[in-house]
This record gives sequence, structure tokens and C-alpha cells, in this order.
Amino acid sequence: MTNGYMQQVLFVDLTSATTTEKRVSEEIYRDFIGGQGLGVRMLYEHMTPKADPLGPENVIGFVTSPLTGAGFHGARLQVVGKSPITGGWGDSNVGGLFALALKACGYDAIFITGCSAKPVYLLLKDGEVQFKNAERLWGQDTCQTEAGIKRELSDDKVRVVCIGPAGEKKSLSAAIMQDGSAAARSGLGAVMGAKGLKAVAVFGTKSAEPADAKRLARLRKEYRKDVRVSKHPWMPLFKGGGTCSFFEGYLKMGDCPIKNWTRFGEEAFPNWARLHGDSITHYQKKKKGCASCPLVCKGRLTIEKGPYTVKNSSKIEYETLGLFGSNLLIEDPEPLIKANDLCNRYGIDTCTAGSVIGFAMECYERGVITKEDTDGIEMVWGSAEALLAMIEKIGRREGFGEVLADGSKFAAQRIGQGSEEWAVHVGGQDLPAHDPRTSVGHGWGYICDPTPGRHTATQYIDSVDEDVASVMLPECKVVKANIYDYEAYAKVFATCSDLDRLSTSAGLCWFGTYPETLPLVEAMCAITGWDFTLAEGLKTGRRIQALRQAFNIREEVDTAEWVIPPRIDQPPPSGPIKGRNLDFKSIKRLGYESLGWDGQTGIPSPETLDSLGLTDLVGSLPS
Repeated sequence: MTNGYMQQVLFVDLTSATTTEKRVSEEIYRDFIGGQGLGVRMLYEHMTPKADPLGPENVIGFVTSPLTGAGFHGARLQVVGKSPITGGWGDSNVGGLFALALKACGYDAIFITGCSAKPVYLLLKDGEVQFKNAERLWGQDTCQTEAGIKRELSDDKVRVVCIGPAGEKKSLSAAIMQDGSAAARSGLGAVMGAKGLKAVAVFGTKSAEPADAKRLARLRKEYRKDVRVSKHPWMPLFKGGGTCSFFEGYLKMGDCPIKNWTRFGEEAFPNWARLHGDSITHYQKKKKGCASCPLVCKGRLTIEKGPYTVKNSSKIEYETLGLFGSNLLIEDPEPLIKANDLCNRYGIDTCTAGSVIGFAMECYERGVITKEDTDGIEMVWGSAEALLAMIEKIGRREGFGEVLADGSKFAAQRIGQGSEEWAVHVGGQDLPAHDPRTSVGHGWGYICDPTPGRHTATQYIDSVDEDVASVMLPECKVVKANIYDYEAYAKVFATCSDLDRLSTSAGLCWFGTYPETLPLVEAMCAITGWDFTLAEGLKTGRRIQALRQAFNIREEVDTAEWVIPPRIDQPPPSGPIKGRNLDFKSIKRLGYESLGWDGQTGIPSPETLDSLGLTDLVGSLPS
């Protein structure tokens, strides 16, 4: 028996409307933990190689973790599948209550394959699975869908993940929504849409008992106290306004994009204070948090008057604020809140939306596209009207929205005329609101992680100054390296990569690690009963990362082509980091080599696979 787990996963075939339960061995749990790790382990074994990402053979999974339901900030749900953006490994992460409810149904994960002939949603209640007709829900936004399912079932306790019209249209910018929060990256909302799967609804009463409940209760109590008294400068921001409170700092340090990544620092966006965190929380009527989390960083916003009214809308996050605000030169917070609400309802990744609309505004400014191309919309910088109108078109995949709906890479391919030079993406994934020349650790992750263009790939690297510190859990020591000392930095990157995969697979939310006192390893021992060590945990993270990359290699994805885009692969001409010149080619090579992969191709070496116990599963990869 493995404590902390339900010890089984559910496989669903939408084509045949059948289900199969599969027991999971303790060996697999210990080797891959949960979340990303359990997800990639199951998909590598059970998904047909070279499957069409939008075809029936792709598998989309919703995966919980051992920390799920344990009382820590471990409520994260991992969504996994083959990405239609990259053609390789895809995953995305979301908070809320769905993961707890799924686990309470008696499953650690649900994996869905096939395609339904008609729109459906899945209902799981304490191990009972129903295929429910969703034709009446098709075309509805995510808020309407969630409310409609709860109304149909007469049960407000049901937790729902669903797609909106963007996912139904199989747009690569489509997100999967859960009570206003988004699993937004990797295009997995399009995978749900291609399967005819509108939603998954879950409710259960089961629980996974920890091995040592008293020890776990003590750790929880100590951790919650540490959150209250933490001296880390970021903790008041998380507990106060949430991530939107970071806008000022990121803008001033040159991290936040301005005018499609062409300007830098507060001088280039002088009215930044209008988008200060306090300007956003001014509209906040109540705070909201994920299960068992003492930070409560989320909130609900209401704008009661004017053209941008919203009611109980999820609070805008930093990434959205940066990519809709300074990136588009829009200074008024109200249309940004409205735009965020529209994206949540349509089920659109706000990072992709802000990035591709900024790309379109630059195309318009350069005369590459005109009003005749954009359905009469003047795509000028600073236009809130253009932002809102284009989100509507992207959400419905209509008119010029058809051009933009899959992100900047594909929009540039459709527009041509040299526009590829100012499309800011890595491997097709539009970048979040962090400049890799400022947040250098993010730059390593953008091009070295098996899911490109993701700031969450290197979340434990703090690189505000030229001397970088890897901010880790208390079991890890802080390691420092100058950003230009690439060989030393590679060691920091590799260790943080290992820790990222471990903590994410355990279900941990990054925001709660900043008390720097969370005893992750001890908590894992209390939950599972294992004699789990930090060394084993870091090796587990390395194993998960290698299998994610092996998935890419098996799918014949050339990750060597994932490079920093031309727009930002050069020294900034102005701003706080003026002249900073980083060699991203060396960074990519050393990043790969630090993980035991070939420095040019990114293929994990046979020795690496063997040392991680992956040889039997993976077999031989191309040399």
C-alpha cells in the first residue's frame, strides 16, 4: 500500500465511450511522484508514437499529486498531452479545487483518448463515470458552462474544468479553465476541443490517508506560521495584491515587455503607476485562494460602471498585466481587466493573446497589414478598443482572428513580408512577460526546457542582479554564479531544473515556497511513509525531465531549433540593462549538457538514461 495516493488511474476512450481502471505500482509513484512526472510516465507508455496532436490517438491527462489534499499549498492540477504547438511534450498547470475533487473520486489521474462523435462532458462521482451530452453547452463560454453543469446536476460542490469557444475552434491559444483560473500553455485547450470534450466534472468523498498524520499536522502548523512571519520581500506582495503587485518592480528592472519588446524600463512607460497592484486591487471585492493555501493571492474584481463592466471576475495576473498593458502601451487598468475577463470566458491563454496582438500592432504600424486586413479595426498602439475587439475575434476564430488565433509564429507565417523578425516566441510558444536578458534564468528555461518559452521552467532561479542566486527550498543550499559565467550558471540551472520537476510533480505551488522553510522532503515522508531524501528527490526530478525530453525526441521534434527570438537575442539599446549581451547559443549547449543531454541535439545520452533507470522504458534514442 502506498499512502498519499488513491493507487489507481482512469483511462477513458471517448470514441467507444468506455473506461478502464489501472492500478499503479509503488515503484512508478516513487520514480515519478505525480503531476508532470506521473503524466509523462503514463503518456510515454500509453500514447501511440507520432500521434496527431488534434487526432483521436493523442491523450490528454489531468493529474493530481501526493500533496493534493494534504493541507499544504499543494492544490495544483497538472494537465498533460502532446502539444499541437510544438508537436512534442505539452503540459500546463492550474490551481483551484479540481485536483482535490478528482482525487476524492478515487483516482490519482484521468487520461482521455479518442474523439466523441458529439460534444460530451465527463462526470465522475466517487468512481462512477458518466458520458453526458454537451451539445447544449457547445458554444457557451467557460463561466456559462461551469454554471450550466452545476445547475444540471443540482450540485454546487461539483468541480469543473472546461473549454470555451476558442478550444472548440481548436485554436492553439486555447486554455482549459477551472473557476476562473487557466491551464493556459501548450495549446491543450485545442486538444479538448478536437476530442469533442467540453468539460470534465468531478465530485467525491474518498481520501488518501497519510502515513504519519501527526507528523504531517505538525509540519502544516509550522509552515502556516512561517508564512505569517516570513521576512522574504516577495511574501507581502503575494499575500497582498497577488502577482499583479509585481508589475512595478518588473517594469523598473527592465523585465516587462514594452511595445512588443522594443522599449525598456519606466522611462519608456512613464504612466506605469496606473497599472500598479493597488490600482488593480481597487476593484477587488473579495480575496480568493486555492485549497489549504495561506497566501490567498487570488481575488474577484468588479467594475460597476462604464464601458468595461465585469462582475466577480478573476483578478488579472502579472503576465496578463504586462502583455496587455505595457506591451500594448495601454495605461488604463479597466480595459485590461475586461480583456482578462473575455479571455477567461472564451478560454484563451492571455500570454499568447497579448503577445500576438502586440505583434499585429507592429505589423499595422509598419504597413504590413491595413484596416482592410483587420476587419476595419485600427490596430494602433495604446488602443483598448483594438485589444478588446481582437480578443473577441480570436475567441470566435473569425476574420483577422483566424490569422492570430494560433499565436505569433503561425500569424507571422500567414502574414509573411518579413514579419517573422518581430514575432516573439520560442518553438511556437509565445513568451510570457519576462525578458530573458533581465530574468536570465528564464532565458535558460525558454530554450532548454522540454516545453519552450515557459517562465515556470526555471522558477527557482532568482537572477535580478548579475550574480544569480538559485532560490531553493530549505533543504537546498543557495548557489551563486555570475550570469556571464555560463559553466557555473549551468550547474545552478540543472539543480533548479531538478527541483522544479520534483516540486511540480509533488503538486507544490511555487508562490508558497518563499518562506524558505517548507520541508518538502519531510512532508513527502510523512505523507507516503517513504524514507525519501533530497538526493533521491533531485534524481527523480532529473528522471522526469529526461523523459519529457525523450518524448520530444520520439515525436521527432528538433528542439535544437528552439532559440531566443531575433527581437530579443541582442543587447538592449536602452533601459536598466542597456548593452547586456548574453551568448544564448552557449547557454543552450551548456544547459543541455548539464542535464546529461547532447549539447547540440538535446538527446539524452545512453549513460544518462541508464543512470536514471529509463533504458527499459525509452529504449534507444537517435544518436
